[in-house]
Amino acid sequence: MSNHFHLLISVRSKEEQEKLYESRNLKTKKLRTPSKHLANFFSSYTQSLNKQTGRVGSLFQKNFKRKEIDSDDYFRKLVVYIHQNPAHHNFNSKFSEYPFSSFDHYTKNDESFLNKGKTIELFGGIENFKEAHYLV
Repeated sequence: MSNHFHLLISVRSKEEQEKLYESRNLKTKKLRTPSKHLANFFSSYTQSLNKQTGRVGSLFQKNFKRKEIDSDDYFRKLVVYIHQNPAHHNFNSKFSEYPFSSFDHYTKNDESFLNKGKTIELFGGIENFKEAHYLV
């Protein structure tokens, strides 16, 4: 979408992150929050784009919002909300045909960096995943 985007990111537990930090020879042993990692990512992206285009200043109008997903039900609702968002904002008449959505990746048997198995499992299978998107 031209004016905003949604990311649903799964992070390892704090314990898993600590184990990874201990097992690697990193310059810092300070564990950073997922929000800090995202802030660093967006800052690096902005700096890179500014350098390429000769511009200065902020790239994004507002700070990004983040919400912790505390239940499987909220996770499922959020997945459906994100997939249907382009149609809701009239960027595309059919959310399933929006070219920058991950919906298509879940419904096809192609390789993807997405953790499709876990998501589909939380919906109770691919048919339930599809049905949930079209019932709302």
